Amino acid sequence: MIAKELENILRNGKGEREVSKFLAKHPGIVRWAVCNTGGHSAYVLKEFQLGNQFKADFVVPYSYSGCWEVHFIELEPPEDHVINKDGTVSQRLNKALSQISEWKDYILNNPIQIRQDLARQCMKKDLLKWMSKGQRPTNYTTDYLDDPETYIRYYYHIAIGNRWNVSKEERKRMNQQVNQHPNNIFTYGKFLDIANNFDRYELLKGEGSVCLTDSEE
Repeated sequence: MIAKELENILRNGKGEREVSKFLAKHPGIVRWAVCNTGGHSAYVLKEFQLGNQFKADFVVPYSYSGCWEVHFIELEPPEDHVINKDGTVSQRLNKALSQISEWKDYILNNPIQIRQDLARQCMKKDLLKWMSKGQRPTNYTTDYLDDPETYIRYYYHIAIGNRWNVSKEERKRMNQQVNQHPNNIFTYGKFLDIANNFDRYELLKGEGSVCLTDSEE
């Protein structure tokens, strides 16, 4: 059961590197944590380089008719607190928000390069290998990911803390941060929810339906 494996990693305080290794072995969890529908095609990339300065822990390029979405994910320690006792944003979360701002600036200033790099990595290093087959990333309407004319929406996510170390007040403050910043901030409980969904799907063996995106986050 993959959910139990992930829960052990989280409860034993092994940090985001161990979680990253686990997610790389189970990339479907990453995909469904940020994508709401099936779409035409999806890819999961680990440690995606943005130029020479920045690196995203995971990136999920995902397409549907007439559009691409690209989701950048930053992993912060699961054991970290999101909000300080005085109600201010923790140093880790503040650093992650600053890093995402740097990613946005890079993408804004290098629109062609980012598309080419994404397409190249999708063909060579996609963790969902059964979907990519090494072909130039496109959707059913032939909107190529590396085409300058293709419309792309960029999204940014931060995973930090966990349910058993995030109080109701901290979660309230987290939600306020989400409203203030165009980013999605969630705890590692979301990945755990998706892992549980995959376990239920395997147990049912096609005899029932499971929504892989279901999460308390």
